[in-house]
Amino acid sequence: MALLVGGSKAVVTAHFLRIMVSVCNTLIQLGECLTRLTGVDNVLEIKIVTADGNHIIANAYCNKDLFWALRGGGGGTWGVVTSVTYKTHPSSSFSGALLSVNSTNADSTHKLFTEIIRLTPSLVEQGYGGYGGVSVEGLQFAVLSPNVTAEQTNATFFPLFEFAHSLPGLSVQNSTAVFEDWLQLFLPLTVSGDDGGFAVELSSWLLPKDVVATDKPEEVARELLKIHGTLYYW
Repeated sequence: MALLVGGSKAVVTAHFLRIMVSVCNTLIQLGECLTRLTGVDNVLEIKIVTADGNHIIANAYCNKDLFWALRGGGGGTWGVVTSVTYKTHPSSSFSGALLSVNSTNADSTHKLFTEIIRLTPSLVEQGYGGYGGVSVEGLQFAVLSPNVTAEQTNATFFPLFEFAHSLPGLSVQNSTAVFEDWLQLFLPLTVSGDDGGFAVELSSWLLPKDVVATDKPEEVARELLKIHGTLYYW
């Protein structure tokens, strides 16, 4: 089943089929905290007004290069997205993990970030998706996966949490949770009386799997930590 969504902000439920559209100004960022099962990989078609004023359709068969760019480079980069057609999925439970660390020890930050990079390929294979921010002063990350039990999530992340707590100079907060559906997580994060935002300029690198799935994750961590305020998506 496919569902057409127009506009810039929406949560849509129809016949127990659910998708989530990001509140960010880039519409196709809906996958920022979802996995590939329900995120951007399920975009079927995009309608966009380009800089020359043309209203065109981009999909796997028409304007394929633009479709590829819109799904990975951000809708606002290439024009004004007017609608998106998604493949839908049955509403499901989500299991998540959160790790927040303040650091006064750069070596401990590097060791913890190295471990997160080492685990990333395994987390992706298990269906987890999410993002985090990292600098020498600390890191935060949040990940979700559908149809994973609390026991499975704890088994996956508790070794990482214990490792973080064992490192000197780190103040660590961690938690896991199971949500009945996406809205149970999404609404408390977005319902607010403040409609304002903030100015931010982003640039990005796409790291291929063989860079992350390396036998030297400490080198990847070291290079990324040289960039102040790195956001790490997977």
